[in-house]
Amino acid sequence: MRPVVAGWISLGIATAAGIVSAQLAAGSIAFRDKLGIICGRGHLLARVHERGIYQTDLDRALDESRYLAGLEGNKATPAERQSALTNLIPNAALRSRARFERIQWAEWKHQRDLLRWQFVHEKAWLSALARSSLNDPSLSQIVWEDLPARHWISKRIAPQLDVADDECRRFYDSRPENFFVPQLIRVSHLFLAAPPETAPEIVEAKQTAIEALSVRLAGGEDFAALTAENSEDEATKLRGGDLDYFSATRMPPDFVAAALNLCAGEISRPIRTRLGFHILKMIDLQQPRQKTFDEVRNDIAIDLANQKRTAAIQKLIIDLSSEADYLRPF
Repeated sequence: MRPVVAGWISLGIATAAGIVSAQLAAGSIAFRDKLGIICGRGHLLARVHERGIYQTDLDRALDESRYLAGLEGNKATPAERQSALTNLIPNAALRSRARFERIQWAEWKHQRDLLRWQFVHEKAWLSALARSSLNDPSLSQIVWEDLPARHWISKRIAPQLDVADDECRRFYDSRPENFFVPQLIRVSHLFLAAPPETAPEIVEAKQTAIEALSVRLAGGEDFAALTAENSEDEATKLRGGDLDYFSATRMPPDFVAAALNLCAGEISRPIRTRLGFHILKMIDLQQPRQKTFDEVRNDIAIDLANQKRTAAIQKLIIDLSSEADYLRPF
């Protein structure tokens, strides 16, 4: 063998041996613990699929959870620290298993935009990020890192979410009370506020005003127009005072009683409730009934699938929690 070739072979063997030694060292608990301290991450607290969980990871998780609970500034107890570490393990296992999932840029942008659209303007968005010690690039990175985990979970639990038609039927038959629709009333109202704390002279003025409006309605003036002009219910005045459908339990009893005395299209005399003065116009009255299975099949299927999803994810968390091959005792 020529000296040059022999030299390259020797170099290759030495290099390979060095790589193997480095990999063994990196896998050593003691080595990774010391490396974590040197790099400022603190002690190695757990190892999951060669992913290390260090003291700084635990501190960050504790800070976040205590901030959300309004407990920031207080020192975490050993039990809280152990619980937080236990919660980090399935996350580490999940990220390890999801590392080969492929994410499309358009999907990442869509998920990021969904978060942004929850805020009315850019200033509110940036303020919310700052309160969470985040900025736009760091949040974008979090979204990018979370999407593979979502994909992996969806693929893993998808076979467990199928809902058969007979499951829906059994659910429907076993809970008839869930599908009972009570009597529903739909009225419009012209409203002048006079709650209990209103001064007597104001109550008297409101009563005079509502009586005058009632006379105008009796004379043929348009209910919607008078309501838009005079009603003090800001939420409904511009849609003719329409309260949409409601059950009897949602309104004061005297209000409901007055409504039930009206026929469709009929307008009441002024009535007074604890809220103030009303003039009602009946729009529709739906009698109580039991929904049919066909009406609710899709809703039942969605509810059952959500229940199965919750159970599958809980089981998955338990399974992933067992995948740590090292756990440092506190």
